[in-house]
Amino acid sequence: MTEQMEEILKKFVNNKDLADVKFVVGKNEDVYYGHKLLLGLVSEFWFNKLYCGGWKEKQAKGQMTIQLPELDPSPFGSFLEYAYTRRISVQNSQVFELWKVADEYGIPQLKRQCADMFEKKLNGSNVLNFYEFGIKNGVEEWNKVTKKFLVENTKTIFTKVNCLEGVQLETIQGVLKIERLFAREIDIFQALHHWATKRKESCYSNDETVTIKTLLKDILPSIRLDLMSFGDITVLEKTGLFPPELLFNAITTLANKHRITFRPYPRGGAQLSDMKVLMCGAARGGMPRLEHLKESFTSGAINNLDITNIDNITPTFETMTKYDAIILRSRRGVPIVNNEILGENLAKFVETGKGLVVIAINSLINNENCQIKGRLLDEGFIPLVPWERESKEERELGKIHLPDHPIMNGVSTLKAKNYTHIIGTHDINGGKLIASWNNGFPLITEKKKEGGNYGTVVCLNFHPISTRMTMDCGKAWLQETDGEKILSNSLEYVALH
Repeated sequence: MTEQMEEILKKFVNNKDLADVKFVVGKNEDVYYGHKLLLGLVSEFWFNKLYCGGWKEKQAKGQMTIQLPELDPSPFGSFLEYAYTRRISVQNSQVFELWKVADEYGIPQLKRQCADMFEKKLNGSNVLNFYEFGIKNGVEEWNKVTKKFLVENTKTIFTKVNCLEGVQLETIQGVLKIERLFAREIDIFQALHHWATKRKESCYSNDETVTIKTLLKDILPSIRLDLMSFGDITVLEKTGLFPPELLFNAITTLANKHRITFRPYPRGGAQLSDMKVLMCGAARGGMPRLEHLKESFTSGAINNLDITNIDNITPTFETMTKYDAIILRSRRGVPIVNNEILGENLAKFVETGKGLVVIAINSLINNENCQIKGRLLDEGFIPLVPWERESKEERELGKIHLPDHPIMNGVSTLKAKNYTHIIGTHDINGGKLIASWNNGFPLITEKKKEGGNYGTVVCLNFHPISTRMTMDCGKAWLQETDGEKILSNSLEYVALH
């Protein structure tokens, strides 16, 4: 249809002038007008209804009146627009109903347009609703598209805790049976828990017999505990929805998988939340900044984190052995009181098989007083070499080289404001590159030295403070991005590997 013809016919859409058929639609009896000749050309269904006695309504003053109380007026109005112009304009929520109208009226072209429109507007917020519609109405072509989208975007979809709101239980069960559903198991569980919580509030608030546990009783067996981390299992434990013995077996299986030997803990069974961490830190802003960084590191499952100010105290090796992992965070302009001895003690700590997270800024900046020294640096434990500081450039997460790495769980974005600091080198000192900045510089690296029972060292090449610390907002990572996830994941990773 030419644009000129379309513009001409568009003037007759729902225009009662010269109309010879009147439609009374829906319970509120909304009125629409049409022309039998044009509608009869749309499909065989309409031709038979209008010209072959399908509708035998009386005509008044040359105008036929058709009662359609069962239809929704909005999609019917969109259908009329299509009949005249061969174009549709409909909201996402109404494309379902318009497709059903097209199916009932036998208009395959309109069905295809609806399907095309639906596929273009498919996103993480509406895909489950589209999937549910396809299942309920047996629309196989829609099911294929939504399944493909779910498989390709599951990880992103399930990071939104409210992604299942408004979806029926049967639909959720169907989604969880889809093969190749690559989402983090903890994200799936938290979305289910949120769904049950909202359903309890909206439908069963006055019924004490219905609980979150009863609402999830048919779904919880689908949660694959063997794909979770220790921190994830700690989250499950706090909900009280799983039998303790089931969680204990999962922890034991996970420990065997990673060949981890745990010292006994008082509650029986190893708990990531019981592990102890030491932050060897220095900050120009003092303890407030270190406490803020501590909060970011412990947003996961590790809660026991002590801080030592290395601008005036050097922890002994014996002190370090009381901890399962250590974080090193020095600060330009705040000298380390004894960087040679600190480097020696940290090297011995890693040689015992325990993990270390190194914040590159400013632990690796070329600065005699503020840079880490000793064997930790000299013998190549750290997967990034000391270099000059790069500043004054807005940065964001670039290439993820190891997308399945545990540190990248739940990480999709990181953005730093202008004047953020990084170590401007590409030399990762024989380590593994996990992720880079968008300008190519290393963002996350790791290394485990060969030839001994060494622990893992992870190096994070970004300013660790978020914009929530207003005193540092000019050079921090944006709080709404995943810097906190990177910090806590890194700490959990070195504690377990």
